[in-house]
Amino acid sequence: MDIQGILSTLLPLLPKVLAIALVFLGVISLLYTVYRKRGGKRRFSIAQFVAGYLLVMWFGLVMMLTTFSRGANFEGWVNFRLFSGYRSAWNQWSLSEFQLIIFNMMMFMPLGFLLPLLSIRLRRFTPVLVVSFIVTIGIELIQMLSGRGIFELDDIFHNTIGSIAGYLIMQAILSSMAKRKLDFKSTGLALCIPMAFVLLFTSALAVYQSKELGNLSIRPAIKQNMSGVEVKLDARLPEQAKPVSLYVNHHIYNLEYGERMATLVQQSFKLQQQEKRIDGMNRIWLFDDSDGHPYTFSYNLQDGGWQVYGESGDEMKLSKEELTRHRAFYEKWMLDHDMLPENTTFSIQNEDTLRWDIREPLDAVADGEMDFANGMVMLMPASTDGGAPRDLFYAMNQNEYVRKVEIISPAQAYAQVLGGNFYVYNDLKKGDRLRIEKYALVYTYDSKGYYQPVYRFVGTVNGEQWETLIPAMSNA
Repeated sequence: MDIQGILSTLLPLLPKVLAIALVFLGVISLLYTVYRKRGGKRRFSIAQFVAGYLLVMWFGLVMMLTTFSRGANFEGWVNFRLFSGYRSAWNQWSLSEFQLIIFNMMMFMPLGFLLPLLSIRLRRFTPVLVVSFIVTIGIELIQMLSGRGIFELDDIFHNTIGSIAGYLIMQAILSSMAKRKLDFKSTGLALCIPMAFVLLFTSALAVYQSKELGNLSIRPAIKQNMSGVEVKLDARLPEQAKPVSLYVNHHIYNLEYGERMATLVQQSFKLQQQEKRIDGMNRIWLFDDSDGHPYTFSYNLQDGGWQVYGESGDEMKLSKEELTRHRAFYEKWMLDHDMLPENTTFSIQNEDTLRWDIREPLDAVADGEMDFANGMVMLMPASTDGGAPRDLFYAMNQNEYVRKVEIISPAQAYAQVLGGNFYVYNDLKKGDRLRIEKYALVYTYDSKGYYQPVYRFVGTVNGEQWETLIPAMSNA
C-alpha cells in the first residue's frame, strides 16, 4: 500500500478515533476532578492534557490502521530478518514499498514528539527510547496474536527510529524556546535522522541509475532455510548453457507511456478525466463519458500492459455482422496509433469479445537476434459504433533486440534452489518435501523493461503444485 492508499484508509477512521479520544479525555478529566477533590496535590497542565489527548488519538489511529482495519489472514506470521523490507523494495524497485518504509517511521513520530510534554522525566532520551520500543513491540504482538498482521523486526526498527526523530524535533523546539533563539546543536541533531534516510535513498537511486539492467522482483528478500527440507530432483540438468538473447521493452516502468495511452483513450472516445491515483504498481485514471458513465484506465508498471473498462457490467451478445463492423473500427484505430503488430491472429470469443494474438516460441526468443512482438489484445466493443469499449485489455509487448548474453547452466540455477535463494509465498520449514519435476528457460521483465532470461523450476511442495524463477544471467 502506498501513501495515497494509506491516507484513503486513514481519513474515514478519523471521526471514530476522535470520538473515542474525546470519551477517554472526559473520563480522565472526571477522574482528575475526583482526585483533586479528595485532596490530591499533583497538578496537570493544559499542555499535559492536550498531549495526552493527542497521544490517545494517535494510538487509536495506529491501531485502526495497522490492526483493526485488516482481516485475520496472517496466522501469526513473523519476520525476524532485519532490513528485508529494503531488499524487497530494491528488488521490485517499488515506490510503494519505499513509501511504506518512510510511513512506518513517520507514523511513530507523534509518539516521540508528544511524550516530552507529558512529564519532565520523559524529556530524557532513554525513557523515550524505552517507551517507544515497548509500544511498538506491543502493537506487533497484537498483530501477530490476532492474525491481523506480521510481527516484523523491520517495523520495530522503523517505528522506534521514527519516535526518536519526533523526540529530537521536540527537544529542538523546547531548547530553542528556553534560549529564545534557535539552538543549532539540538536542531542539527533533529535533522540527523531525516538526512540519513535522504542520503540512503539518494544513494540507492544513484546506484540504480548507474546500472544498465533493472532489478528483478523474482529475487527473494530473504533466503529460505533449507535445513531439514527434503529435496528430490526428477529432471536431468545440463552443466553448460549457450548464450541467449536479451531484449528490452520501452513500455515497462514508463510513466510517460502510461500517460500517453490514457490520453489517447480519453481523446479518442471523448472521455472526461475525474481523478488520477496510485494503486501499488498500477496508475489509475478515472473517466466519465458524455452520459456520465464511469470508465477506469489502469496502467501496470511491471508489465507495461493497460486496461480500460466501463463499470456498468452489462452483458451483450453481438451478431457476426456487428462484430465484423466493430472489428474494422477498433482494428483501424489500433493500426493508426501503431498499437497492433503485423501477423496477429484474430478470433472471436463468447460472441462478445474481439481478440488479437501473436506468440513467439521461446526457442526463437532465446536464439533470435531481431525485434519481435508478443502478447494479446482483448476487446469487448461498445454498444454503439465508435464508442469507448466496454473492456479493452492491452498486453501486446514490443521487444527490441539488445545483444547476446552469457547465462548460468540449469545445474547452477538448481544450486540456487538448494541454497534457498528463491521466492516462495509460504516459507519452507523442517520436514517439508520439495520435488522438482522439470525446468525450462523462460523470460521475465526487470524494472527497466529488459526482457531477461530466467529458469523456471516446476514441481510440488508436500504434494501441492509449486514453481519458482531463478535469474539466469551470469553477470546479473
